[in-house]
Amino acid sequence: MKIELDPDRMEEMLDMWRKSVDLQIPMMDDFKIRMMQNRREILENFLQTGTGWTLALGCMEPLDDAARFDDLRIKVKAFVDWAASEIDALDAMR
Repeated sequence: MKIELDPDRMEEMLDMWRKSVDLQIPMMDDFKIRMMQNRREILENFLQTGTGWTLALGCMEPLDDAARFDDLRIKVKAFVDWAASEIDALDAMR
């Protein structure tokens, strides 16, 4: 089976998700409040999604541009690590 993967799009999603939960993109104040109120749940979802992507990417082999694929794996792992560390930071505040 061949699957076409768009690493740029995946990286854009990771970046947008991270920036949104860190309130680094323009949004309405009501939405900011919801993001803050639901930060843990959002981060847990990011962690689960990123972990799933890590598992899926681990089952794939690039047909070309192995360096680009490895870079994507590294970025997904960094995203998972970031989400986990943010959850740990919330735990430390309790």
